[in-house]
Amino acid sequence: MNDTLDHALRDLDPAVTPADLDTSTDPKARVLLARVVATDPMEAPAPTTSSPRLLTAGRLAAAGGGVAVGIAAALLLPGVFGGGSAMAAWTATPHTVSGDRAADAQEKCLDSARDTAKRTTGHELGFRPVVTEGRGPWTLVYVNDDSSHLAEITCLLRDGDLVGSQGSTPGPDAQPLSPVPAGSARAALGAVMSTSEESVRIVTGRVGAGVVGLELSTEAKGSVTATVTGGYFAAWWPDAPTTEERENASPHGGVKSLTAILQDGSRHSVSLEELTGRTSAQLNTSATGGSARD
Repeated sequence: MNDTLDHALRDLDPAVTPADLDTSTDPKARVLLARVVATDPMEAPAPTTSSPRLLTAGRLAAAGGGVAVGIAAALLLPGVFGGGSAMAAWTATPHTVSGDRAADAQEKCLDSARDTAKRTTGHELGFRPVVTEGRGPWTLVYVNDDSSHLAEITCLLRDGDLVGSQGSTPGPDAQPLSPVPAGSARAALGAVMSTSEESVRIVTGRVGAGVVGLELSTEAKGSVTATVTGGYFAAWWPDAPTTEERENASPHGGVKSLTAILQDGSRHSVSLEELTGRTSAQLNTSATGGSARD
């Protein structure tokens, strides 16, 4: 990690990082990271007083099937999302990204995902791009391994440069994902990348037979249209900066409701319980802790 990035990240996070600590080599810091990416984020992490966390992250609610996930994420400097006029160029409806632009974005995301998975899990994972979409100057690429346990990474690029990524890999106790009912969708909620200036919320997941579109009602941006293709979907939107405490207290990750659009033109309201595979009590229980950044 270079000095500029390390300094910027330490300024963003309230945790105190000793000036002489190299977080890329310090044994305790590496042990903390290994524990975080191998732990169900719905469980409170073991307390620590000596190892730093680099940046606040939102929790991920496991999407049914008893899936335990570990977070594998990266975030760059303040302002990477653009802010100001750049964020004003974001659109609630995505546009198609194709040709060389799509291929370049997918290659960069795949390289990042494979490297992150190798470092955090020790395994090679067969990632492939499943959704690529554009909103203003940004391109989102969602890759996963299309397995029954589903390891997945989502990358955000601005003008062709990778600015952030987040995702999850199955934990040791993960169970196979259950099929998605026809006309419905399944996803985890709570994925967020945040700087001191702004944040980006991302939702990715699977759709059932007959679903050709999805509309999310969000707290920050109202109606957001997802990209649906090949049995998967993805959407993202900008939001105000957040903290670990706020995210732990927010049960829905900024999503109020979701509507599935079916092949016959009809619309089906998908409850958050149906979307996540969790009960109302589980969705409304505040979490504790967050995740480390690598």
